[in-house]
Amino acid sequence: IVVIAGEPNAGKTCFLLNLIRLNQYDFPIYYFCSEMSVEELRGRLDAFGDAVEDWNFEAIERTGDFADVVVPDALNIIDFMELTENVFMVNSYLTAIRNKLGKGIAVVALQKKIGASLGRGQEFGLEKPRLYLSMNSGKLTIVKGKSWATKDVNPNGMSLTFKIVNGADMFGDTHWSREGE
Repeated sequence: IVVIAGEPNAGKTCFLLNLIRLNQYDFPIYYFCSEMSVEELRGRLDAFGDAVEDWNFEAIERTGDFADVVVPDALNIIDFMELTENVFMVNSYLTAIRNKLGKGIAVVALQKKIGASLGRGQEFGLEKPRLYLSMNSGKLTIVKGKSWATKDVNPNGMSLTFKIVNGADMFGDTHWSREGE
């Protein structure tokens, strides 16, 4: 499980569509979208400049009960998991998704309050993910990273600044760093 918790309009969907674009020929991908119409999704894909027919993923409109529909052994992207009541249940929802994944991955977007570091459900959402990212406008921070890319470099607390161009292309700093480094 990977969680990306972001402020409204911080770039969560752009991040997720870039994730699809970079992995679409390596893994089967299922994109569960809770807020965009088919026409809006097409517009977002058009912004990348690629022919829509060249995209290789399945888009499915869905607003809840994601554990019922995630596909084992695939990349499942949930944009986004709406938590309006009992937000403390976020860990139960993430655990149910994890139990269905097999060898697959689920990347789950959560809304977060402006200025907060954690998404709805707060620390309850930290229990299951192997990677938890916090996104503010122009900044992405690793809140929790369990599998380190470099053995002697703890990624927790590292950030990267980025820019979004034309609603599609994301350009980030050349390296991750901690505040003040």
